[in-house]
Amino acid sequence: MKAIVAGAGIGGLVAAAKLKKLGLEVTVLERAKSLEEMRYDWHDDVNPDVFEQLGITMPSESFKKKSWTFIAPVSSKARLFRQDEKKADYSVERRPLNKTLFDLCEGVEFKFDEFVTGAVVEDGFVSGIVSNGIEYRADFVIDSLGIDSPLRESLVKKFDLDSYNPDEAFMAYRAFYEKNDKFTAEYSNKVYLKYLGDKGIAWVIQDNDPRLVNVLIGRLEELKEETLKDYLNRIKKENPTVGEKIIRGGIVCKIPVRYPSTMMVANGYAEIGDCAFMTIPMLGSGIASSMRAADLLAKTVENSMANFKETKEIFGKKSLWNYQCAVYEKFGAEHCAVDVLKRGVMKLDNEIVDYILTSELLTNDEVGRLASGKPIKLSVKDMIKKVAIAGAGRIPSLLKVNNMLTKSNAAQKYAKKIPKKYDSKKVEAWRKKLKAFYV
Repeated sequence: MKAIVAGAGIGGLVAAAKLKKLGLEVTVLERAKSLEEMRYDWHDDVNPDVFEQLGITMPSESFKKKSWTFIAPVSSKARLFRQDEKKADYSVERRPLNKTLFDLCEGVEFKFDEFVTGAVVEDGFVSGIVSNGIEYRADFVIDSLGIDSPLRESLVKKFDLDSYNPDEAFMAYRAFYEKNDKFTAEYSNKVYLKYLGDKGIAWVIQDNDPRLVNVLIGRLEELKEETLKDYLNRIKKENPTVGEKIIRGGIVCKIPVRYPSTMMVANGYAEIGDCAFMTIPMLGSGIASSMRAADLLAKTVENSMANFKETKEIFGKKSLWNYQCAVYEKFGAEHCAVDVLKRGVMKLDNEIVDYILTSELLTNDEVGRLASGKPIKLSVKDMIKKVAIAGAGRIPSLLKVNNMLTKSNAAQKYAKKIPKKYDSKKVEAWRKKLKAFYV
């Protein structure tokens, strides 16, 4: 049996390595010209547990994240979140991680400088892909081509897959600037919520490399060159440790920030990573999710191989549906809850966000859950306490927040009701109701 992985993303590489171990003939088609050019030249936050769970060594360049300091959008007051050191995420360099995963793909064929444009579909089955004008045939195709996957888009109508709306993509500028040692930063990890009143964030982090300052500017809409230039000027004025010279990065990337795809499989086809919108909606971080999804996909295939003999049964939609169920059970439902929170926070008046952040309304633990992309659950007793803290004048604002939290928890509960066996009518009803949380 032959599998093709389109795109050597984090999830794609883990899937390739694990499917090869199951005895499949695996080929990876990657757009980059070489291994060295794969992935962004920066580090991202990852829950370290995923490495232990999957038996993969975390790159030695990784380091534990420091506590965040949040800057309110109106008053510019600071709120320090003191994290539990035992539960802290690690920043993992993407290129060393890619090299680690590449080395695990022993026996996998890699083809670089490949531009995938679409799929080969026969008798209702995805039976290959088209890259550089050439058809590559396979029994199973894994789509790891990112948020704008041309492979997925070529199949959206035929297999009723999900696409995304413009406000579900985060345009993020990342750059590591040379540090100006003439100044000392007041905060090591500084995050601006709804920076300059926009729907987005910015951060200025004194990097683990003492020579660098890590800068991000992102928004849920187009990030035009003039807007970015204005933002950078303001960032540098407020944070004089940010020098003029860019050492690493310096590009704008597009990241999905929405609930996971409600249909990430078809006959002979499965999505993984950003292609299936697996990032944490509040953060845009998706490395751990992609790695877990790859492991779940391989386990699904392994179980199907043990139960079926026919290739079309092993890689059929009904069998692969178990993969999607596992994704929603392990982390997808939680991401659904976080997406409701993200959308709710972006709609709140800046003054309300400012008050929530700078008052004692949210505990350190609650701020931490939001910072790490986790949903918040409050009891009636908790809400009574918060009303007492806020006072009667803040009750309308608290009601908005309470409604947002209630809706978030409801979305998570419903997402977990994903039909355990594929039934077209039941699945369609589930998809329709889940999507209604985000209208």
